[in-house]
Amino acid sequence: MKAEHKIRSALAAAAAVAAAAGVVVAAPDGAAADGAAGTRARTGPQGCTQVPNAECGTIRVSLVRARPELGSTTVAYVLIRHTDRGRPTAGTVAFNPGGPGSSTIALAPRLAQLHADLLADHDFLLVDPRGVNRSGAVDCGLTAPSATHSQLLKDAGRCGRALGDRSRAYTSAETADDIDAVRARLGIPKLILQGMSYGTYLMTVYAQRHPGSVRSMVLSGAYPLTRDTWFRSNARAMRRSVRLLCARSGGRCDGDRVLADLARLSQRLRQRPIGYTAEGVDRRLDDAALASLVYRAASNIPAQIGGVPAMVSAALRGDSTTLVELARRATPISGNRGGTDGDVREQDYNDGQSHAVACNDYRWSWDRSAPIKTRLRQYTAARAALPEADYTPFGKVAWTKALRSDNCILWPDRRPPVQRTSGPFADVPVLVVSGDLDPNTTTEQGRQAAAQFRHGTLLEVPNLGHITEVEPSGCVASIQHAFIRTGHLGDTRCLAKIPPVPVEKSPPGVR
Repeated sequence: MKAEHKIRSALAAAAAVAAAAGVVVAAPDGAAADGAAGTRARTGPQGCTQVPNAECGTIRVSLVRARPELGSTTVAYVLIRHTDRGRPTAGTVAFNPGGPGSSTIALAPRLAQLHADLLADHDFLLVDPRGVNRSGAVDCGLTAPSATHSQLLKDAGRCGRALGDRSRAYTSAETADDIDAVRARLGIPKLILQGMSYGTYLMTVYAQRHPGSVRSMVLSGAYPLTRDTWFRSNARAMRRSVRLLCARSGGRCDGDRVLADLARLSQRLRQRPIGYTAEGVDRRLDDAALASLVYRAASNIPAQIGGVPAMVSAALRGDSTTLVELARRATPISGNRGGTDGDVREQDYNDGQSHAVACNDYRWSWDRSAPIKTRLRQYTAARAALPEADYTPFGKVAWTKALRSDNCILWPDRRPPVQRTSGPFADVPVLVVSGDLDPNTTTEQGRQAAAQFRHGTLLEVPNLGHITEVEPSGCVASIQHAFIRTGHLGDTRCLAKIPPVPVEKSPPGVR
C-alpha cells in the first residue's frame, strides 16, 4: 500500500493564531524565536529548496499533545509562492505524496514541475510529516532495508521497542494537527488538500479534525479510513487489472488464460521456490514473491505490467530469466532512502515512521491488547477461515503475505492510539481519482473514499495504475487543476486519449 503542496500574513497576527492553535515554539529555520513575532524564514535555493519563490520554516509542537511531559518535536515546512506575482494567490494547496514515511519537502522540485500550471496562481505548502526528513526524523535503529518478510516483522517490533512511549507521537492525527498549526502560523484561512496514496488517508484525517480549515480536496489513489485487513478488494482489483489489460491488448493476451497461468506458476513456486541473489543477499522467489511482483507491476502501470503475460508464460516453459530479473530490480520492502535537493541532503523515506504510523493508526485482524503469542494464533486462525477462492490466482497465504497483512503483529505497544474512522468530515468539494488498473488503491476503495464526503466525486482513469497524475500527457493533472480552481469536475474528454498499456505477446508454449 505504497505513489502523490501560503500566503504569509503579518508575523504578529500569524503568531497569535499559532499560539491559539497550541504551538509550543514557532521559529523559522536558522532563526531564534523573537517574542510573538519571530523572524523571517530562509528563502531561495541555498538551505531551502531548489524551487524558486520558496520559504522554509519550522515550528515546535508537542510530541504527543495529550501528554506534554513527553516533550516537543520540530515540524518543517516549505511555502512556495505562486509564480504569477502580478496577481494575488488564488489559494494554497497543501500536498502529501504518500507513504506513510515519505517526505513532502524532498519532492518539492517534482511537485512544482508536475503542477506547474497550478503553481502559476496557487501557493504550495509542503509539510514534512513528523518523524520524516526535516521534521525530527525517527531513528529506531533500522539502518538497512528489510530483506525478507520475517525481517520486516522483526524490524517493526524492534522499532516499536526502541521508541517506547514516543511511538505514540507518530499518528496521522498528530500530523494533521501539525499541518493545521503551520496553516495557523502562516495565517492561511483555508487549505486546498491534495493527497496521494497514504496522503489521501492523512488528508481525510485532516478534514475530520479541522473541517473549518478546508476549502476543497483532491485525493489521488485513495482509500477510506475503514479498510479490509485481509486485502480482498485488492485481489479483486488484481484480477480486473489483468482482464482489462488483455481486453485492450488487441488480442496479444487473454485475461482468463493469464490468470490461469499465474495460478499454475504460483503453485509451482509454492512447491519449488527459485533461489537467487540480490545485492549479495540470498533470496527466494516463492508464490508470495510472485504475488508481490505482479501487484507492484500492476500498480506501476505501464512500466512493467505489459510484460507480465509473456514473463509468466516463459517461466512456465522453464525460462525464469525475466522473472528473476524483475525480482532483483524490485524496490526493497523498506529502508531509509536519501536524495539531494540543491545543497540540502534530504531523506525521502523513513521506515521507522512508516512502521509507527501503520501500527498506531490501522486496524488489524488480531486483538491489539493481546500478547504477541496470542496475536499470532488469532491471525493464523482468522486467515485459515478465509475462502481460498477470494485470492485467486495466488492463494490467501501468498496474497496476504505479499500485502503485509501481519505487518504490525510484533508491535510491542498493546494500547496504541487507533484512528477514528467515522465523520463528520469537511463539507467541501472532493475529487477522488482512481486508475482502473490499480490493485493498490482500487476503484472500489476510491468509491468508498468518495462516499465519506457529501460532495465526493469519483473519477476513474482508464489504462493507468497508481497515482494517475504522473501520466505524461498531463491530462489527469489538468483535470485536477480545473477542479481545484472551480470546485467542479470539468471537461474529461482527454482521458479517452490515454493509450492502452502495450502488451508483450506471449510465444506459444505448452499449456
